[in-house]
Amino acid sequence: MLQILRKYSQIIRSYKIIKFEQFGKLLRLRAEVNLIDDSKLYIRETVIETKRKYAYHWQRKDDKLIIRWDNAPDWEVETFPHHKHFGDKREIEPSYERTLEQVLNFIYQQIMNR
Repeated sequence: MLQILRKYSQIIRSYKIIKFEQFGKLLRLRAEVNLIDDSKLYIRETVIETKRKYAYHWQRKDDKLIIRWDNAPDWEVETFPHHKHFGDKREIEPSYERTLEQVLNFIYQQIMNR
């Protein structure tokens, strides 16, 4: 993860590892990334055996959701279970960003193209 954060250091002001646990085939990661536009990305990843659960929650400085990517199997979409939520919209969309690097690349493009 640290290599990925370094790769996108141009848009990252700081980060904090809130939780990192690894026991055999169990991995739990929680982190908070402060971006140069004052938005934040909250990272949650859990791996148990071969199953990976994730949520990447990107929000503005006023705590309003920009996008949340996750793979909770609670929505039927063409990329099931991968999907994303936008702001306060109730609709969800298919998601092709499924890793921290893909999400940071997306955010990088958004911030640098403003």
